[in-house]
Amino acid sequence: MLKNILFLFVFIFTTLGLADSQYDKSLVVQNQSRNDKVVSVFKAMMEAYEEEDQTNFFSYVSEERFIQDYMTFYDAIEKDFRIFDILSIDTWVDKITDDGIKRYLYVRWEKRYQSTNNNNELLKRGYSRFLFDEVNGHYKLIGLAGNNFWGESLPEWKEEVPQIAGQEVYELPDLTIKLSCSGTTGTFVIQNIGGGDTTNGSIEYRVTTNASSQDFTYDSDLAAGEESNPINANDVCLDGGVIIVDPNNSISESNEENNEIERTIS
Repeated sequence: MLKNILFLFVFIFTTLGLADSQYDKSLVVQNQSRNDKVVSVFKAMMEAYEEEDQTNFFSYVSEERFIQDYMTFYDAIEKDFRIFDILSIDTWVDKITDDGIKRYLYVRWEKRYQSTNNNNELLKRGYSRFLFDEVNGHYKLIGLAGNNFWGESLPEWKEEVPQIAGQEVYELPDLTIKLSCSGTTGTFVIQNIGGGDTTNGSIEYRVTTNASSQDFTYDSDLAAGEESNPINANDVCLDGGVIIVDPNNSISESNEENNEIERTIS
């Protein structure tokens, strides 16, 4: 009788031990499978982005669960495709963390691209966090944080993206106006005296005289230390007036207080 009882105890503990072991292994395999799915979705999105395939790209984004403004993100990707030619992208997955089924994918990246306006080649590095959730059995993107890997061309979208620890800190551009008048004729140039490049694809400026106030667009970015081609300023030189670069504050600058120049006619 005693032998039977001892055997029963050994059987129960052995069975429970094996069950716990199998349960642990199941969790590990399940987590690895979910992580693999997220990495595969991210790679597919990256390929669609490089190919400028907006429809395919947004098939991996959940409009219903997106925690930021979905339409702003859509417009940002559309603008990226319009003003940038992607030359190469390298990515390195740093880590994956979970919140239940959701997955946070942390990625270091390097992107080389070209402005379609002036063919300037740009290189940018960053560290970003991508949040994925399972929707009808498939992982989809529902939020972004850190450096702007996607959608950096639209200022409204950049305001939507929170910062994270470890992200790259970029030097900012600083735009000013240099006006040259010779009597009643002249020109002006937009100068970037900051340490960073502009990346919006274009630069807005406003010319105000006694007769009118008009907004214009310089269809190019300016690298650090670069200036625009000369722009006609005859009206300002003749009648006086004010020229303001980036009047709507679309470009983040290291100094926002030196964007205008005034000519006074006495």
